[in-house]
Formats: sequence, structure tokens, C-alpha cells
Amino acid sequence: MPKPALRSVLGLVVLAALAACVPPPHPAAMPAPRSAEPLVSSLQVAPQADGVHLVLQVTNAGSAPVALTFGTGQSFDFAVARGGTELWRWSADRMFTQAVRETSVAPGQTLRYEATWTPPAGTHGPLTARGWLTAAGVRAEQSAGFTLP
Repeated sequence: MPKPALRSVLGLVVLAALAACVPPPHPAAMPAPRSAEPLVSSLQVAPQADGVHLVLQVTNAGSAPVALTFGTGQSFDFAVARGGTELWRWSADRMFTQAVRETSVAPGQTLRYEATWTPPAGTHGPLTARGWLTAAGVRAEQSAGFTLP
């Protein structure tokens, strides 16, 4: 039987390992972010034969650097929905490091993030794509409607 001190250390190691497996909270469960006025975002959605290509661009249109703080290794996310039902989320089957990190976006600098969604067979009609930065306290997101034939 391990000594009490060793059991405590082992317990902390197990808890730390489990905490690293917890996905980031859903954006709806997070506090409302403040607007990051100098950040201008755009979302391009391009249905193609092999899937729907998504490109989120976030540009610092201001004259000073914008500091971004991320609570995990995730910097962005994409989602596709029909009406109010989410059909796909880029981050749903991914894991991210659980480390706070900071970065700065210089004036005129553009951050670019891409992903491709492969819709399930039979998916067609009007849909909405959304892309956003996952930085804490910053609203940098964009939505775009598109149609699958």
C-alpha cells in the first residue's frame, strides 16, 4: 500500500492528465466577449467537390498592436449549422494543450485559418458557416450563408 504522500502525488498526476483531456468550453457557455474594434474578420466559404473549404481571416485594422490571450492551444474554430442545429464543429474531435498563451497582432497584420468540412452524404440546401477566434474576451467572428446543391 503506497504511503499517504505518494498517494497524494499520484492523485495529482491523474487529475492533471484528466484535465488535459477536457475539451474547451462551448462558446455559448463563456462570458460575452468584448468587441475588439480594430480587428476586422472575414469568412470565405467555398463548396467544392471534396468538401466545403472555409477560410477565416482576422486583420488588425488599427494603428496599435492587439494582444490576444488564448486559454488553450486552440486559436480558432469553425462550425456549420442548419437553422439552429449545429451539423459540424472543427474542434469537436480534436484535443488542445491546456496552456495559457499570448500573441500580438501588429497593425495591418492578418491572421488566416483554414479548414475543410466533408458533409455527410445527402446534405443539401441552405446552411450557415461560422468562424471565430478563441481568444479570451475578444469578439472576432464572422458568419456566411451558403447552399449545397
